[in-house]
Amino acid sequence: MKIRLFSKKQKEEMTEQEVKKRLNVLKFQKEIISDALLRVYAMNDLDSEIKTNLIEKYKEELKNINRDISKFSTLAELKELQSLRDQLVSLINEKIAEIDRRLDELKKEIEKYNIEVVKESKEDKKEDKDELDALYEQVNLILEKLEKIDA
Repeated sequence: MKIRLFSKKQKEEMTEQEVKKRLNVLKFQKEIISDALLRVYAMNDLDSEIKTNLIEKYKEELKNINRDISKFSTLAELKELQSLRDQLVSLINEKIAEIDRRLDELKKEIEKYNIEVVKESKEDKKEDKDELDALYEQVNLILEKLEKIDA
């Protein structure tokens, strides 16, 4: 799945891997600029005007990189959480399908013994759906709490 980035200048589509790579590059650039800034601060024999200009330039670059790191970190986390959510929903659906198959098998087996199996009414199915909806909401609440904890 691609993530679309919108800016005033351009539209850009990136996969989750590309977002993570870009984030790593930005973190590396931040290290380089931070090191350069420290070196400028440490240089005592530099003209004060040149030193001030370099410091301001590197501070501005750091500010921009930090902004980009924040943006790409958010995008990476968003994609990761969407993927986890999709996996969880898929797992729940698979388990429900397994249970339904097993119920059908057991009903057929029970019928061999001439035991009457009463089919669920629409009201019973609605109750089951309501229970599943409530479970789904609980899972979403737990995921939201986990997101807050990670943040």
